[in-house]
Amino acid sequence: MAVQVERRDVVTVVVHGSLAGLVAGLILGTATVVGSLVLSGDASLPFRFAAAFVVGPAALGDQLSMAAAVLLGAAIHFSLAALFGIVFVGLLALTYQLSARWWLLVVYGAIFAFGVWEVDFMAAVPALFPFLVDRLDLPTQLWAGILSYALVYGPILGAYVAIVRPGVIGDWHAVGPPAGVFTGTTGNERD
Repeated sequence: MAVQVERRDVVTVVVHGSLAGLVAGLILGTATVVGSLVLSGDASLPFRFAAAFVVGPAALGDQLSMAAAVLLGAAIHFSLAALFGIVFVGLLALTYQLSARWWLLVVYGAIFAFGVWEVDFMAAVPALFPFLVDRLDLPTQLWAGILSYALVYGPILGAYVAIVRPGVIGDWHAVGPPAGVFTGTTGNERD
């Protein structure tokens, strides 16, 4: 007898992926702004960096007002955070990992987010926005790549899934012990 543990529902994946990404993006954004303030004394750098994806090099200077940089940078940041959250939850659903142990979901999140950093900032940004390459020095790569993505954004994505359990059907552990665990009975006994 097979027990259905998870269901693949596109609406659930999109809704909870978006929410996971937005929650993780909010915390990542806050950490990035604080880190930028501590490391460079300028809290607007993360916003200007993101705004440069649309505006170009003008976002890095004084040609773009602070308010415009913050609004555009935040819009881009949260859009990408939600999109990557959907991809993360979608990948978990496709591989039937939504019901994985909580710590494994956190590890999956960290690995996923580190991969996002590597693909986006080490490959896509240099290819599509070469004027931003000089902004990706070693301290930025260590802070943004390892610390903020792999230790903040990703684990929060995984923690969201571990807490909410989107797509997981009921308490599937109540069905019986995991496969391969001997309980001393055949399981066919009736009370």
